[in-house]
Amino acid sequence: MKNSLSADPFQKFQKPVFVGLLIVVVLLINIVAHKAVDHYSLKLDLTENALYEFSENTIKVAASLNKPVKITVLNREEDFVVMLREVLKRFSTLNQHISLDFVDPYENPALVGYYAGKGIQIHQNDIVLEGSVRTKAYSIKQMYTFNAGKTKITGLNAEQQLISALYYVNDPVVPVAAFIDGHNERPSNALIALFKDNNFEVVRGNLSSVLQKNPDIVIIAAPTRDFLKEDVQLLDIYMNDGGSTLLFSEPAVDRLPRLEGFTKNWGIVLGQELVFESQAFTGNNPVNIVPMYAPHEINRYFMDTRVFLTMPSSRSLYAEPRPGTAYDVRTILNSTPHSYGKKGYQFDQLKKDSVDIDGPFSLVMSSEKEIISDTEVSRFVVVGSKSVFGDDLLGFASYGNAEFIIQTINWLNEKELTMYIPPKKIKSDPLNLLSGQALIIGVIITGLIPLLFFVSGIIVFIRRKKL
Repeated sequence: MKNSLSADPFQKFQKPVFVGLLIVVVLLINIVAHKAVDHYSLKLDLTENALYEFSENTIKVAASLNKPVKITVLNREEDFVVMLREVLKRFSTLNQHISLDFVDPYENPALVGYYAGKGIQIHQNDIVLEGSVRTKAYSIKQMYTFNAGKTKITGLNAEQQLISALYYVNDPVVPVAAFIDGHNERPSNALIALFKDNNFEVVRGNLSSVLQKNPDIVIIAAPTRDFLKEDVQLLDIYMNDGGSTLLFSEPAVDRLPRLEGFTKNWGIVLGQELVFESQAFTGNNPVNIVPMYAPHEINRYFMDTRVFLTMPSSRSLYAEPRPGTAYDVRTILNSTPHSYGKKGYQFDQLKKDSVDIDGPFSLVMSSEKEIISDTEVSRFVVVGSKSVFGDDLLGFASYGNAEFIIQTINWLNEKELTMYIPPKKIKSDPLNLLSGQALIIGVIITGLIPLLFFVSGIIVFIRRKKL
């Protein structure tokens, strides 16, 4: 007897049709997603250190751009470095005035002559930004950071370079930073690069020669030999004409009476104590001070950006009372009340002795004077540490040393021409903790958490025993 329920004649076609429809839907989703990514930059950055994400400051500056900036990469798109290609593509979507082209210089030899006419020598893989005022070219190496031996890439610095170039190519004014030589000054490579990366024209030489460049800021990087009388006179003339000076001064065995006299005239005394901290320090070394932010315009940035800097081997600074003068002397960074100062440079112990001077101490100070005749302001900042601008600290994203120097430059120059964006580390930096923080975390991990598990186990055991 045949089954009265015959099979559905379309049943055998249902499964293939369903599979076909599913394939079509998947294809459509991929096409729509691809178009959305190309037009709206809807991409997820799943890299460890968010290599392709831009900071809020970068997005803000790029959004304010109202003049065209053309980015030209001197290579074919498919042959260019994948990481930088992705960064440039995302950067070009931040503003409609930013355009991005990939051009092979071998296929377009006229391009070489075009840039040569602008005074720029280009090479394959260079990245060129053209604005309304000037043009700037970067090599691939300038988009990365390297280890001390320049043998290994440690970070991606493209965001800093690109956003800095947006300022530079459309700004008719290029500020000048003058580094004084002649007194055994020792600026680090990272400090000089910090100015260059933020579009300063950097000049170096003796005081009389660099002042002829009419610098916006004069930098004195931890001299160990005293200034000549003529140097002090030249610096006085420059400052009384509305100049700005940034002095780094480390603890030293030899006194520098003429330089100390210059700072004293501005209401800042270079103390002779080496400052130690009993609480706020890093690296298990009480001279690696983590300074506190005093109320000052320079420190407004750090109210929203919660980072700390470190000042190894800092000298004390004091305010010199100057009643009846126009100088406004203020502390920028200071040590904690638990700090202490030791005189001399050979110590039997690092802990506090009865003869040591109690803190807190000023570690960075500013002095400001209005030039009434010219309605300008002269500004002077003294930093009591040389190591604060070390290559290692300025390149260490976990510390705020570079940000602090940038904010100081902005205050001295009275314009926010500079902005620091830490390089994106290819590998994460080790976590930096204050000694007190490390102790708390150690107690939590080795004591509190095991104790919680132990108490929980006892509670579970008691409950089960009652059942």
